[in-house]
Amino acid sequence: VLLLTMYLRFRWQYRHVLATAAKLSCPPTLPIIGNAHLFFGDITDVTKNLRKISSNSDGIFCFWMGPIPFFVIVDPADIQIVLNSSSMLEKDNLYSVFRVFLGNSIFSSPVHVWKKYRRLMNPVMRPSNVEHFLPAFNEVSRKLTEQLSVSSPPSDRTDEIFEMAVIASSKSIFSRKLTIDNLMDAKFLIHTVGKLIILRTFKFWLHIDWLFKLFYRKELKECLKIRDQCMDVVSQEWKEGATIKKEVIPGANQNIERLSGVNLVDVMFENLPIISDDHDWMDEFITMIVGATDTIVSALSFLLFTIG
Repeated sequence: VLLLTMYLRFRWQYRHVLATAAKLSCPPTLPIIGNAHLFFGDITDVTKNLRKISSNSDGIFCFWMGPIPFFVIVDPADIQIVLNSSSMLEKDNLYSVFRVFLGNSIFSSPVHVWKKYRRLMNPVMRPSNVEHFLPAFNEVSRKLTEQLSVSSPPSDRTDEIFEMAVIASSKSIFSRKLTIDNLMDAKFLIHTVGKLIILRTFKFWLHIDWLFKLFYRKELKECLKIRDQCMDVVSQEWKEGATIKKEVIPGANQNIERLSGVNLVDVMFENLPIISDDHDWMDEFITMIVGATDTIVSALSFLLFTIG
């Protein structure tokens, strides 16, 4: 009776969504599980299944995880319309899978939190402000180019790219270089967390917190341990950055000299407290570093692979 009540409540609460899903094309479904069978296997198998479905679609389709529809938009022009719609700001419950690692940052927070802190961070993200960090980006890019220009046997160059990405992202966030004693630990963390997030996203049964924590408790323990170590480094950096901003520490050394432009530390200290009931600025620092670093490493690695 309880399950039936929950199901009927779900059908009523999301009746408009379900009505829209019924009008769209979808892959052949199986009883009870819907299209969940398409997500069995590793990420390569799942990606192949999704690409096959996308290539046969008209641009918008849905697939079913049991009774829950997921909408997929293939055309970038259609995606832009959706992303620019004010009615689409609220995030799906699926974003809760990121909160284990990224907390309640603007990437995963509900819309009422997102609106407040996205508005506060607007000065950091304006193109005119980003221009202040171009010299730092150019500097690390030149150093990476010099490293890659040295003739050597075929090898994995992601370590150099990762170091460059951490330096570039930290300079835009703290206006100075982030010093991490063991970059490989940070790289391991981002790589492992990325794999776990992708795995949890596509394996819908892992959306259940206790099940995910049970199956991957060893990986979670290791990741959270390294994350705490990185958080200590980040915490020390913004404290030193705040001191430099007040010009308590003079000096022209690039590692301690404050760069121009508004950074995330500036915004944080203008909007205290650091930790509130629904937000922690430390989550924003971690999200920015992880997001920027992972994007840069993926893009440049793919570029190098493409050009041979």
